[in-house]
Amino acid sequence: MELQDALIIVNGKKVTVADVMLQLKVSGQFRDEVCRIVESRVLDKKAQELRLEVTDQELYEFDQTKRRYWGLERAEDMFEYCRNNGIAIEQWQSVARHELLRMKVRCKVVEEAAIIDYFEGHREGLKTVTLSRIVCSENSTVEEVKRLALERGENFSDLARRYSVEENTRSAGGHLGTVRRGMLPKKVDEAVFAAKLNDVLGPFKENGHWSLFKVEALRAPELNDSYKKEIGDRFFEQWLQKAIDETKFERPSS
Repeated sequence: MELQDALIIVNGKKVTVADVMLQLKVSGQFRDEVCRIVESRVLDKKAQELRLEVTDQELYEFDQTKRRYWGLERAEDMFEYCRNNGIAIEQWQSVARHELLRMKVRCKVVEEAAIIDYFEGHREGLKTVTLSRIVCSENSTVEEVKRLALERGENFSDLARRYSVEENTRSAGGHLGTVRRGMLPKKVDEAVFAAKLNDVLGPFKENGHWSLFKVEALRAPELNDSYKKEIGDRFFEQWLQKAIDETKFERPSS
């Protein structure tokens, strides 16, 4: 497909490949796509060094999974997708092959032992706390709410529904969700992660309002598949950035 080829005609006017390229450049997305292609080339080189290959069977199975995800299981849907996007099926499969190679390289450069070591060394920072929150406009109000919760033993969720001005949590009884270290303001973060189950903390001044927090659950981290993927992805991105930094780049001669 050439730059001046029409992708679609709108009110009698062609939208060309060049038009799309210009829009990508103006929006800043063109550079992102160039970076992805650079990553792909770097990964290709590493795959060659490691003698990694994608078999026809692996590509077929991955391609079928990818097509199911995109709702392109029927041949006619796949042909229509390629036609609408100006690509050939072979180009779709080439991208799929690169995605598979990326996964294989990741498995080689990210070691399981490194993931375990990282997890053990950062276990404390990976703890999570489930919180409920009541937000009041006045300090006097939040102090009264705290007294009702601690001295009179009133239900924190009921108090949230009666007193909280935070609309998105009030209807849920103040339920804020699960947080990790660093997700809350420093003073709140320190108090929350030093607290015990069912502790009511505060009041804290936040954005001109006053907040109380209740600790609903404390969870020590477990090295499950989710954590393994998160840590492994982080290691892989670090490795990839280092590999790109060490890559030789040249400008084409005009």
